[in-house]
Amino acid sequence: MIKIIWSIRAKKEFDKVYQYWADHNKSNIYPEKILDETVRMINLLRDQNKIGLKSSTKELRRVLILENFSLSYRLTKKEIKIFSFFDNRQNPKKNKF
Repeated sequence: MIKIIWSIRAKKEFDKVYQYWADHNKSNIYPEKILDETVRMINLLRDQNKIGLKSSTKELRRVLILENFSLSYRLTKKEIKIFSFFDNRQNPKKNKF
């Protein structure tokens, strides 16, 4: 089975998005939906790991989650490394991937 590895940056970005929506909505319903869809996408990547758009940066691919979030990853034979979790409603210049 392909191993999933989250970079420190991606973990921090995901946690920040999760916490923002929990605070903003004063509920964990939407953040849990983000979490569930992220896990679903990661499981899909394990089976169909070449989905998503190719990026010109560092041989990365990008998939959308709930139309508002981008997950950037790199595939090797043994692992999928997640480099970034980005809320697409932010300034795109903040996303270096």
